[in-house]
Amino acid sequence: MSRSRLASSGWWRWGPLVLWIAIISAGSTGVLASDETSRFILPFLRWLLPNAESATLNLAHAAIRKLGHVTEFAILAVLWYRGLNWERQARWPSAALGAFALTLVFAGLDEVHQTFVATRTGSVTDVGWDGLGALCGVIGSGVLRARGGTVDSPNSSAPEGVPPGRRTVPFDD
Repeated sequence: MSRSRLASSGWWRWGPLVLWIAIISAGSTGVLASDETSRFILPFLRWLLPNAESATLNLAHAAIRKLGHVTEFAILAVLWYRGLNWERQARWPSAALGAFALTLVFAGLDEVHQTFVATRTGSVTDVGWDGLGALCGVIGSGVLRARGGTVDSPNSSAPEGVPPGRRTVPFDD
């Protein structure tokens, strides 16, 4: 497939989003359950903070896990925004609201999925953390957009068919 056909195809537009959803879904299995992550996070925290009490280390472990929720769903919201505003035809508020809403829907579905996994539990609180991440992602997309960043900025120097946000840099020999 030529570069311009790949750029105009749905693979370039939706592929990263689908891949990220698959990664989140895989993480929602027993692989990233609290008992599993504690096997490598707690020893690292004990090494980093040798005099900390167990309660402090457990709290830090929980905070790291919640930060993971915020981060992964911020990235998901950015990818939703990118897909929805691909050709820059959507107005920023509608693409941002759509990205936020779709991310929250997926967050809810993800938590429902976790209720069927033996080592996981679904939690409305986690949907809240995911929503915070979605909000950060959407606001970050808006900030980049306002500053002329790469989430949806035009690329006037690129050849036809290059996806939004891609920039070419001329090289002088």
